[in-house]
Amino acid sequence: MAQSSGNEVPQVMSSDYFDARVRTDEPAEALAWLQMQYGRVDLQVDDGSFGERAVGDCGFALRRLLWDCRAEVLYGADRFFFATSTPGYSWRVGAATGEFSVEPGVIQPGDEMVGHADGTAVEMVAFDAVHLTEAARAIYGDDTLEVRFDGRGPVSPRMRDYWLATLRWSFTQLPLLGEPLVRAHVHRALVSATLEAFPLAGDPRERRASALEQSAIYTAATGWMDDHASLPVTAADAARAAGTSAAGLRRAFAANGHLASTPEAYLQQARISAAHADLVAADPTRTTLAEIALRWGFADLAGFASTYRAAYGADPQTTLDR
Repeated sequence: MAQSSGNEVPQVMSSDYFDARVRTDEPAEALAWLQMQYGRVDLQVDDGSFGERAVGDCGFALRRLLWDCRAEVLYGADRFFFATSTPGYSWRVGAATGEFSVEPGVIQPGDEMVGHADGTAVEMVAFDAVHLTEAARAIYGDDTLEVRFDGRGPVSPRMRDYWLATLRWSFTQLPLLGEPLVRAHVHRALVSATLEAFPLAGDPRERRASALEQSAIYTAATGWMDDHASLPVTAADAARAAGTSAAGLRRAFAANGHLASTPEAYLQQARISAAHADLVAADPTRTTLAEIALRWGFADLAGFASTYRAAYGADPQTTLDR
């Protein structure tokens, strides 16, 4: 490597969100960057340049590394990585070897990886081990599950393609990841695809049955809340209707709640959606905003207006008056 272009300053958007990048042709700068980002790393590199962009938060990060050089990377992993690449990145962990362009691979906490990069681009998602475990426990309804993978590659060609498509879609969302709701949606999609595509240790039949049970509880509860949103019902009522406990309903929402991560949030969304329909259909000379708000359980008119603006980007009185 010849002349440094310097590290670019990371852009921090919130308390744990980051969008950081580097491009350098100095080996010392490349090593310093890798150690700052990944921890225990050693690097041997020929002339050329190295670049990376990393976007994410404390739970996960999307990372794209550009190796315009030949390099050997020694890495002691402290989190989960699931990677693919263009031709030119081979790896070894113990007796296992692979090439990320041929088959996506997983590097797990505690692995000692030796990687060889040669003019390649690597795309990967990194998961913090604690956050991935919490997500897996919610999805499968198993509070004792410890995330570990039995193999290095996807369980089948079909699941490989599914995971690659999810990863590629996630990278198209990079400009939007500063928005917490978008980031949460991308995180959830990546977690679900990864846990399904790679060989999670344990009995897959039991996990599948648990995941189906969580989905059935979620479907039953949301359908019941949609039907009863006009009544003074609570999340506890929805749990009883779905045949589960309050804790069971929360696990089902944590695993399946793409629109709302808690039953309370879903019930509020159902009510604000119904109120919106009433506002659109109402005659403003015969119906007041307060009447519609109270009909759907919003006693605080200011709070109703704030919730409505957040959902529809307009003032509810404006919708009523149209």
